[in-house]
Amino acid sequence: MWVDVYFATENIVVVYDPVNHIKYLRSLNIELDEINLYEGKILAVHVVDAEDAISLCKNIDIACGPYAEVWAMGKYISDNIEK
Repeated sequence: MWVDVYFATENIVVVYDPVNHIKYLRSLNIELDEINLYEGKILAVHVVDAEDAISLCKNIDIACGPYAEVWAMGKYISDNIEK
């Protein structure tokens, strides 16, 4: 996937379809710039470390929010569907 190339040295949460979940993501205190989100398919949320990424991802409830994945140093870790 493209994440391992462009974010090989970073910890991120990849949020899919953020445009349709703006209010929900803001309720989680995720900063969004609506101008840059216009028709955006994904949002890369940068965090300090993998633990923060996992915590954020697990707080995104797939039942009412978007699908999200955790990537740490270019490697897939988890998503918000896995238990």
